[in-house]
Amino acid sequence: MQPVVSNTLLQDRQEAGHLLSKALTAFKNSNAVVVGIPHGGVCVASVIATQLSLPLEAMPCRKIKHPAKNNQYIGSVSEDEVYIHDCSRTIPQDYIHHQIVLARNIIIHETEMFNGGRQRADVRSRPVILVDDVLIFSDTMMACLRSLRKQNPLKIVVAVAVASAEAAHMVSLQADEVQYLRLEGSPSPAREYFVDFTRVDERKVRNLLEASRNAIGMYQ
Repeated sequence: MQPVVSNTLLQDRQEAGHLLSKALTAFKNSNAVVVGIPHGGVCVASVIATQLSLPLEAMPCRKIKHPAKNNQYIGSVSEDEVYIHDCSRTIPQDYIHHQIVLARNIIIHETEMFNGGRQRADVRSRPVILVDDVLIFSDTMMACLRSLRKQNPLKIVVAVAVASAEAAHMVSLQADEVQYLRLEGSPSPAREYFVDFTRVDERKVRNLLEASRNAIGMYQ
């Protein structure tokens, strides 16, 4: 798709959700499920779910830090998938294994906290809209895409506010469709694309999920 906005700053994640909703109106009142990637992705996803009258779920995912470079990551871990960059070949496998175990423990905790013992929506044979606020690197989205594919959805549409050209290309090879508001050749830090890019905590994510469930009443 063509970017909806070019050099204009987005006000916040809520505005991003409203703008993406307009590109996803074909799914309004359908049997689709909106899945947000915590934490910021759920803020965008909650607006999409509200605008399209769809159920909202969260899919926790954790990045793996490079052992020697604090600002660099070597991959991401979802509930049942791992996506590792090629650069990890020189990194001890024991370190990677340990980080995967730690990440999975956090994901289990977050999943239980966000769901509150409730069973998640069954996405088999249903469209899924997988949402994040920014897609600068592809590893988190790729890990989530692989997890979702195992659940046999009808199709997966990725929706993000800002994407780098490289990450959007990588994700487009795995998703059925990719929607974004801004496409950047040389991406800057995510906060530079928003007027308000406030940090989102676990409580905010849980409140958004609860509000969405109350609004929907029950899953289709």
